[in-house]
Amino acid sequence: MDEGVAVLNGITHRDWLQPEPTSVRWVDADSSLEVLSRGGFTGGVRPDNVLTTRYSRYPALADLFRALRLVDRQGVGVPRMYQTMIAEGHRIPLIELLPGPRVRTTLTGEPLLPVLAGLLAGIEPAVRRRDVRVAVLVDALLRHPYVTPATAARALQTSPARAELALDAAASCMVGRRPLTARLGDAWILDPQLASTAVSGALGEIPRSGELLWFRRRSAGTARAVATAWLAEHAKVTSGEVARMTGMAQPNVSTALSAAVGQSGGLARGEGKGRNAHFVPNTSVTPDASS
Repeated sequence: MDEGVAVLNGITHRDWLQPEPTSVRWVDADSSLEVLSRGGFTGGVRPDNVLTTRYSRYPALADLFRALRLVDRQGVGVPRMYQTMIAEGHRIPLIELLPGPRVRTTLTGEPLLPVLAGLLAGIEPAVRRRDVRVAVLVDALLRHPYVTPATAARALQTSPARAELALDAAASCMVGRRPLTARLGDAWILDPQLASTAVSGALGEIPRSGELLWFRRRSAGTARAVATAWLAEHAKVTSGEVARMTGMAQPNVSTALSAAVGQSGGLARGEGKGRNAHFVPNTSVTPDASS
C-alpha cells in the first residue's frame, strides 16, 4: 500500500487554520490505514472527481514537499494511490467527506485479488502498467462482467468522451498474446480466453466477497447473475452474450437462463426465435394470494 502518499496528502491539502492534528490510524484486522485531515475539499474537488481534479490549497507547501523530494510533482498523489493499490491487488482508495468538515482516506489491504496484480504486471506495452486509467478499468472488469462508456466514466471519475479514450487505451494492451479487453455490443469485457486463463490458477486465492466476482466459478447461478447485470443497462440479453462474459459453454448458459424463466425477479423469453432468441426481465407481478 502507498501509505506515505496518503499521509503526505493529508498534511499537504488539509486546512491549516484549524488547530486539530492530522490523524493516522492503522486497523490491524483488515490491514487498513486511515488518514483523517481537517478541512473539506476545495477548488472544485469532490469525492466523485478527486481522481481527476487537481487543486492545491497551499501551493507553497506543495512546492516545499516537492523541493524536499517527498513528492514527485503536484497533483499526482491520488492517481498514484489508485495505481499502487490496484497494481498490488488491493481495493481502490476510499476518500470521503465527513462532517466538520474533514476528509478521510482509507487504504485497505484485505481482501486481496492476486489475479488483478497478475494481469496488470503482464500488460504490454509496459508503459500501460503505470496507466491509472487501465488499472481502474481492469479492477472494474474483475468486479463486474462488463463496462460501458457511462460506467467506465463513473469509475474513472471523468466524462464519457474521456472514458472512451481510456477504453481505447485498454483495448490496445496485450497480456501474453491475448488482447486485454474485447468489445461486446456497446460494452467492453475482459478478453474471454485471457480471463479464463488468468483466473484458472487463482480461484483458491480469490476471497469471498459480496461483489459479483463473476469469474469465481462457472455455474448456473453465475450465468443468471451476469444476465441480470447485463439487463440492468440493456433491454435484452442472449445466451451467447452471457457465454462470452462468463467463459461458459453456450448450451449450459441457455439451460441456466431457461430455468430462470418465469421466476419472480427472474427472466422472460423475448419474442425472437432461433438466432434472434433472447431473454428480457420478467416484469410480471404475481397476484397477492389474499386478494
